[in-house]
Amino acid sequence: MSIQYLTKYVFLSLIILSSCVNNNKDKKDNDKALVAGRAVAVSSAGTYDMSKPVNKWELPPQLNEISGIVKIDNNHILAIEDLHPTLYTLNLDKGKASIADTVSFYETAKDKFDIEDVAVIGNDAYALWSHGSIFKITDWKKGKQVKEIETGLDKKNNTEGLAYDPVTGNLLIACKNESGLADEKKSARALYELDIKSEKLLEKPFLVIESKDLKAMSGDKVKFFPSGVAIHPATHDIYVISTKDTKCMAQFSHDGQLKSFTYLDKDLLEQPEGISFDPSGNLYISTEGKHGQPAYIYQFGLIKQ
Repeated sequence: MSIQYLTKYVFLSLIILSSCVNNNKDKKDNDKALVAGRAVAVSSAGTYDMSKPVNKWELPPQLNEISGIVKIDNNHILAIEDLHPTLYTLNLDKGKASIADTVSFYETAKDKFDIEDVAVIGNDAYALWSHGSIFKITDWKKGKQVKEIETGLDKKNNTEGLAYDPVTGNLLIACKNESGLADEKKSARALYELDIKSEKLLEKPFLVIESKDLKAMSGDKVKFFPSGVAIHPATHDIYVISTKDTKCMAQFSHDGQLKSFTYLDKDLLEQPEGISFDPSGNLYISTEGKHGQPAYIYQFGLIKQ
């Protein structure tokens, strides 16, 4: 073989080798991009930056065990806490929340009654007991009439989340423990729908949260125990927070498809119990007071696109 042909052969071989290296590099870069994309989906709750609250309010000692919230107007949040069957209207002052009003809606001699969440429909408030019942407080600002609604759920289900669904006009109830479904795994969690007009629980779950779906998105085996639920005012996506074992939040479409999953900062939200949105889509999460620290409500804003 002549020197001329040998030179051309070596030159062409170097071009082919370089192309193969570049292709492999591009593939690796693409793989990294795919991994990064999944990390973004896992580490962000939709379009919310959960690591940087835009506002926070320290709560008074009476609400150290705050367990449910609902935003009722620009400056006020309606809240409940574990110990007493009482509605608390909170005024959101700068840096601190003060109690503007209280309405007791049930007489009990128990030191802890386990009221877990609250929802508002018009002038009526609904308070959820962990044993499955819902207390309807008609004209709640005055507490004129109270009715206990039996849902068929009970202590084994450990009902902890309650939210008004503007799409159906009904209430969603999140079970922290047993789903009540015989053919589901013990790790499955269920959200049920209470028909407001008939005051009856619909037999089929509105949403079933499967651990395999959470694992597929997060890459981890997640122990999910719903402690609060809220529905986005614009997208009607369903947001469910978990506080036992894993502090996290899952976002579902209204038809039940898992859209995002995020771990919550346990130093910021040591025991997240309540969740709510305002009409603009700002997100609010309450966390109980622990280890001598007060309870807080945090506001999280939308990430600018």
